[in-house]
Amino acid sequence: FCPIVCWNVRGLNNPARRTGVCELACAAKAGILCVQETKLSTLDTALACEIASPSRQSFLCLPADGTRGGVALFWNSDMVAISNPRILSFSITVVVTIVNSGLAFLLTTVYGPAEDARKPAFLQEMASISPRLGEPWLITGDFNLIYEARDKSNLNLCRRLMGQFRAAIDLAELFELGCANRNFSWSNEQQ
Repeated sequence: FCPIVCWNVRGLNNPARRTGVCELACAAKAGILCVQETKLSTLDTALACEIASPSRQSFLCLPADGTRGGVALFWNSDMVAISNPRILSFSITVVVTIVNSGLAFLLTTVYGPAEDARKPAFLQEMASISPRLGEPWLITGDFNLIYEARDKSNLNLCRRLMGQFRAAIDLAELFELGCANRNFSWSNEQQ
């Protein structure tokens, strides 16, 4: 058992935000913490400990593009072993091995672009990461895309992009785990 926390943090430049992320990761006893939209251009060990706690001081970072994006993956080396890191334009992918059980799976954490013009490149990247059939793969993050109209809080839909996202999901043979509490999803109309 290895709890994984995934959160679009909307920036980690504020010390109070970093404290909140750390407190949540500690309360959840997360073995892995995936954060998106870090807005950080660099990440060092001291900052990683502040964000994720000293028990999760191992990390990988995809730097932000100016003040946009950024992805970070933190883990507790006593709980999981991370190997084969691959950092691309929109994602970090690793092989996770649970220390106690030896269970291994591919983990990808993403921050999809907000700009529609960059979304096809994001979907292409997801296709390039897709593992062989039958290999366990967990994707977390903020895709900045939807594939069903019910996931949108207004009627401003781009059916072309919805179709492309659905096709990418189908091609990779992914399925959604579901959201148990919409208060913690993008659709909570948070400012």
